[in-house]
Amino acid sequence: MKAPNPSPVSSSSFSFLTLLLWALSSTAAGLIGHYEAPQVTTPGFTSRHDSTTYANYQYHDNLEKRGVSSGLGCGNKYVNCENYCDICVYFHTRTECYATLFKETCYRPFVGGMESLNNTDWCNWNNVKRMYNTFTMCTEEIAECLLIPWPNRMVENEFVNIHSRFFPDCPNEALSDPPPSIVFALVMTPICLIPIMVVLVVLKTKNGDGSS
Repeated sequence: MKAPNPSPVSSSSFSFLTLLLWALSSTAAGLIGHYEAPQVTTPGFTSRHDSTTYANYQYHDNLEKRGVSSGLGCGNKYVNCENYCDICVYFHTRTECYATLFKETCYRPFVGGMESLNNTDWCNWNNVKRMYNTFTMCTEEIAECLLIPWPNRMVENEFVNIHSRFFPDCPNEALSDPPPSIVFALVMTPICLIPIMVVLVVLKTKNGDGSS
């Protein structure tokens, strides 16, 4: 018994299948070509383009600030003048910058040094002379670098506050009153001399009249 032979595929059926497969492959390729995968962003990560753009904005902003501040000029009398002026780039005004530098560079070290001493040592000039002179020179140096007049009202007010805080009970020999004994002697001396001078004038007058 012979097995039945499969019927041969006609050419028309083969052509139809070929066209169908070609159409399906073209459609699939088109769909894949037009598909764009969504961009995945990692939290806290910015692209190189974004970071570069931000850096450029920040750089130009600093340049604008530096241009405004540099127009005010900078002193060159001290070594730290350039550093002080560079810090002031980030402040709106030189007065605001001076107040901050004054507080952080001059005032805080001075107060810390004074508080490290005992209260009884504050009135000893040998103990506070160095810190006091350093504080004074610091305020003058920053003002000279920023081309701000010195002394100014802010410095004068701070010196008054410092004296009222640390030196209220310190005697001032130049302005202190003399001892009571010296005051009494200075007052009584002219009082006692007045009668003596009157007696001498009267005696002189009588002697003059007798001789004539």
